[in-house]
Amino acid sequence: MKRFVRDTRGFTLAELLIVVAILGFMMGALFTLQRQGQLAYLTGAARVEVQQNARFALDMMISDIRSALPVGATSRVITNIDAACQNGPPPGTGGGTSISFTDQTGTAVTYALVGASCATSATGCDLQKNGTTIIGGVQALQIWCYNNATPAVLNNTLDNIREIRVQITTKTERGAAAGSPGDQHAIVESRVRFRNVL
Repeated sequence: MKRFVRDTRGFTLAELLIVVAILGFMMGALFTLQRQGQLAYLTGAARVEVQQNARFALDMMISDIRSALPVGATSRVITNIDAACQNGPPPGTGGGTSISFTDQTGTAVTYALVGASCATSATGCDLQKNGTTIIGGVQALQIWCYNNATPAVLNNTLDNIREIRVQITTKTERGAAAGSPGDQHAIVESRVRFRNVL
């Protein structure tokens, strides 16, 4: 019996410390992998949300503007537009933040950016169609208006506008800390000529 007890050995302190150190490194590596995966997922989900919102709003605006009807027997399509639509040069500076016209069903339509300090606000502003919010988280709505010259020139005279350029800059609607995975931004832009003009 004494011999059995004497032959039984335990772990030394050095062996125990080595095992604990190895386990610590493995746990750290696993945590890092899991954290990176989680950050990639959060970044991707926020980016998809921002891009889908921006694309949805731009597609709706462009579709409506493209099919806008002329005012009476004139060649004017736009009934009202922010005078800053002739300021530029696009896409960096200038551009108006509202536009009004009559859609193909004869309904008056107004798109406008509603809110203050959109670029610096934590949640951005709202893009509205006839007073109803389409999307939130908008940092900038820029609308430039062009005449029928070749090449087209910026011009805010309602009777001369034949082409519109729209740029929407969005960020995450729910607001996210700067630099965090949820802090994503998207810029979408399109240019459209009126179809229903003489």
